[in-house]
Amino acid sequence: MEQVAFHISNDVLHVDLKGRIDASNAADVEAEIGKIRDEHQGLPFILDAENLEYISSAGLRILLKLRKEQGELTIVNVSSAVYEILEMTGFTDMLKVQKAYRHLSVDGCKIIGSGANGVVYRYDAETIIKVYRNPDCLEDIQKERELGRKALVMGINTAIPYDIVKVGDKLGAVAELLEAESLSRIIMKNPDNLEYPCKLFIDMVKNIHQTELKPGELPQMKDIAIQWMEIVENNIPAEQAKKLTKLLNEVPASNTMMHGDYHTNNLLIRGEEALLIDMETLCQGHPVFELGSMYNAFIGFGELDHGNIKDFLGIPFEVSEKFWRRCLEMYLDTTDEERIKFVEDRAKVIGYTRLLRRAIKRKSENADAIVANAKAHLNELLPTIDSLDF
Repeated sequence: MEQVAFHISNDVLHVDLKGRIDASNAADVEAEIGKIRDEHQGLPFILDAENLEYISSAGLRILLKLRKEQGELTIVNVSSAVYEILEMTGFTDMLKVQKAYRHLSVDGCKIIGSGANGVVYRYDAETIIKVYRNPDCLEDIQKERELGRKALVMGINTAIPYDIVKVGDKLGAVAELLEAESLSRIIMKNPDNLEYPCKLFIDMVKNIHQTELKPGELPQMKDIAIQWMEIVENNIPAEQAKKLTKLLNEVPASNTMMHGDYHTNNLLIRGEEALLIDMETLCQGHPVFELGSMYNAFIGFGELDHGNIKDFLGIPFEVSEKFWRRCLEMYLDTTDEERIKFVEDRAKVIGYTRLLRRAIKRKSENADAIVANAKAHLNELLPTIDSLDF
């Protein structure tokens, strides 16, 4: 019938609702849905309302019956008009309701930030869109939004997504953010003077690391790092694996916040204000894990191919090296070479362990070279280090 059709995707039955469902056709709609379900018994199903224009109380009673039979009912691609009806009648509390995504294009939009999980575009003077690389990322978007809210409540400036949109075949998260640009672009305006961008960068990360959380409020980075050893331990000598596992296990527990992927593309600058983005890696733990990630972003990823840093951050490797060094001085509030090397070596252990795990797991084009380089560094560092604490 005109109001009901169906299609099957990934072994899920999609029952498509169309046009208007009201008292004049509700009985026929209910019968047709029942017929489709009977013909495809055993398949989970969802209702797709992309082409549904209106639903009356008679149509809502169909939803109630389906929910009662299923125990749980999902309806997707709901227009604003239909969503308003469902919300007003309380159905959004009873069903899993997913609003339809607006379709937006980022053609011609300026890239203002980039990370492992997505690219951030300036859509207009007031709006940014983060387009996720993985098309199946709805849970990631929702997680990032919740983590962003948590960080904001804790006093960390961030742009919180307020809408989810379709950008081609991918999903994007829209956030309000008046004119801002990445710290990477700020650096490249005057790469010979790094004091101001370093201060912005370190002020933010110190604020993050001074934010106390409840135990278990966010994922514990130490636990994540220990899991790395499941991949790493079989690719390094047994004695090194034993030493590295011991070092990771003995990192002091900490409930202070960490970003988890902190680099200059994930810090946007608006006037004198810095705003953190890419919140899906937010966690808690000892700052050595953050410094290890930062070392990789500015040095480790580009050690074998300096062009990697330029491609990733938009900063020449030699500028990135200087930036890392000055930031470490500011973070530790010292220029003492011995103290800086002491901390940097511990960050390197984390960084190269992470690079080793990443190269083995992803089997990238130059994985063998990355693995060999990381193993060489760990072979040099591990005999000299008895604790990752600083």
